[in-house]
Amino acid sequence: ISGEFVGTYLWHNNNAENYDRLWAQDILKYKWRNKRGAVTGKIKAVPSPFESITGHYNYYHKLNSEGYVVENPDAIEPADENSHTIFRYSENNLSAGTLYRGDNYSTCILGFPIESITDNDKINTLIKAITESMQ
Repeated sequence: ISGEFVGTYLWHNNNAENYDRLWAQDILKYKWRNKRGAVTGKIKAVPSPFESITGHYNYYHKLNSEGYVVENPDAIEPADENSHTIFRYSENNLSAGTLYRGDNYSTCILGFPIESITDNDKINTLIKAITESMQ
């Protein structure tokens, strides 16, 4: 799951219920930290059990003619001992993405839309690395 408001809609929304937040924590294995994770459009992979996830990525953070602009990416955090931060926003080290690998299923949550990454080849590389890590 990726998106600009993956946590904000569940935690900082008058229409969200407590069971929504519990579902995100108990099933998807992430929790929200804040609705303004970063402003510079840069993320970096960080050490985790998922060695195939590496590199630095840029996402569109200013108006342009190429892609979706991310103004308020969410900072999110792992909510389970088998869930790990896989990305951080480069400017402040807030968690930008988590990956959970369990016995029966896996999840990857990104606090920014994956399609907003500025390099299509890097999008494909990232999706492949995430898929490999979830197996």
